[in-house]
Amino acid sequence: MKIMITSSGPDLDAAVDPRFGRAPWFLYVDSESGELLDAVENREGQEAAHGAGIGAAARIAEQRVAKVYTGRLGPKAALVLEKAGIAVEEGISGTVREVVDRILAAGSGGRAAAPPVQGGRQGAGPARQGAREPRGGQQGGCRGRGSGRRCR
Repeated sequence: MKIMITSSGPDLDAAVDPRFGRAPWFLYVDSESGELLDAVENREGQEAAHGAGIGAAARIAEQRVAKVYTGRLGPKAALVLEKAGIAVEEGISGTVREVVDRILAAGSGGRAAAPPVQGGRQGAGPARQGAREPRGGQQGGCRGRGSGRRCR
C-alpha cells in the first residue's frame, strides 16, 4: 500500500517533519516493501501565506495514498484527508527509515507503533493545548468599556 510521510529531506534517512502542510518534503513509500516510491518537494506549502495544510491534503489525495504519517495535522486538512478516505497517524517522530521499519515490523496493518502524542488521538485532529476558556461567565475583570463599573 502506498503511504506518505512528512519529511525534512528527500530520502529515507531524513527526519520526519512534525508539520503537515509546511513540511519541506512528502515521501511516498510502499509500506509492504519499504521502497521509496517518490520524494516530492512541498514548495506550495513552504510559500503559502495560509491554507498550507488544506492544499497539501488535496495534493496528497490526488496521489491515492492509503495513509499519512506526520507529527501534527490541522483539523481542516484532516477533514480533507478523511473525505478522501485516507487514514492518518499523528505523533510520528524519528527518521523516515525508522518509521518505515516500524511499519514493516508491525505487518500489514500499517501502524507505525510510535508512542502516542500526549493529549492527542490517533486518526483525529490534534489536541489543542493551551486553548482559552470562553470569556462568558468569567469571575472578576471588567465587563464592557465605559460602563462606569469598576474592575474587580
